[in-house]
Amino acid sequence: MSRLFSLLLLFLSISFAVPKHVKETLKELSLGIYGVFGVYEQVSPKNRGFISNAYFIITRDGVIVFDALSTYKLGKELVETIQTKTKKPIKYLILSHYHTDHFYGAKAFKEKGAIIVAHPYALEYLGSDEAQRMFNARLGVLGKDLMKGTVQTAPDLLVDKSLVILLGGEWFEIHHWCKAHTNGDLVLWVPSKKVLISGDIVFGGRVPFLGSGNSISWIECLDKILELEPEVLLIGHGEPLFGKENIKKQVAWTKKYIQDIRGVVRKLYEEGLSLEEVRAKANEEMLKIDPAYSQLSVFFDVNPVNAYHLYFEIEREVLFESK
Repeated sequence: MSRLFSLLLLFLSISFAVPKHVKETLKELSLGIYGVFGVYEQVSPKNRGFISNAYFIITRDGVIVFDALSTYKLGKELVETIQTKTKKPIKYLILSHYHTDHFYGAKAFKEKGAIIVAHPYALEYLGSDEAQRMFNARLGVLGKDLMKGTVQTAPDLLVDKSLVILLGGEWFEIHHWCKAHTNGDLVLWVPSKKVLISGDIVFGGRVPFLGSGNSISWIECLDKILELEPEVLLIGHGEPLFGKENIKKQVAWTKKYIQDIRGVVRKLYEEGLSLEEVRAKANEEMLKIDPAYSQLSVFFDVNPVNAYHLYFEIEREVLFESK
């Protein structure tokens, strides 16, 4: 019994271990393509804000990086991790979107001379009161030490639809398909390797956050992913996906969650429940549809927040339909 208990403690310590450096999570995902992988948690001092994924691609002439993690310190660790694999210059940093866990580390790449690429919505966000509120909130959670050096870095190059980059003899396609997780989501398609880096358009291991984009057009973006028929899908949260069937399954799961929570909010709205009542009942109603949602990381925290934001989206839809 004591041996079994010891093995259980060892398993739990491994399962809940938080990386001390992002390089501890480094994986080679395809030839010359690497990723680092954050934990399935909300931001906390314990995890240092390392809750999202980032990727880099090494070519003969330099490196392309996709997303910068959630603090300057983590961004620096990502740079250090890249330098364990190559001494080639970092040419581009592509930011999937301007959420704190994906772009706050951008200054570390700016210091290395990288061109920072983002959607024009980034500028709108940076000029908003929300940007400062979010920064203050993150500072309050992580504290001054973990946030030291972190600034909200503006992009150098804006992509409102598509951009093709030729680097080291390889073509890289950057696309903005529609409003999804945010108003300015970018994806990176590597046609030679059939690899798509999708940012937070597809989620794995945790509940998607629906508070910054548009849930209807998000579903359209998911269909765009399947049209490309990638063989590898690299997502903003969760494990890499290999093979068309696994990719279809995760895309379908993301779509199902969005459709389920939309259905719940629409139903409760039409029953006349108030905003706070909808928020309070969201978890209960979702678990009636699929009890497995209870096993998802941060479900009980994030799902009511999604219901809160969707209430206003559904309200606008109902008003439009009545005209």
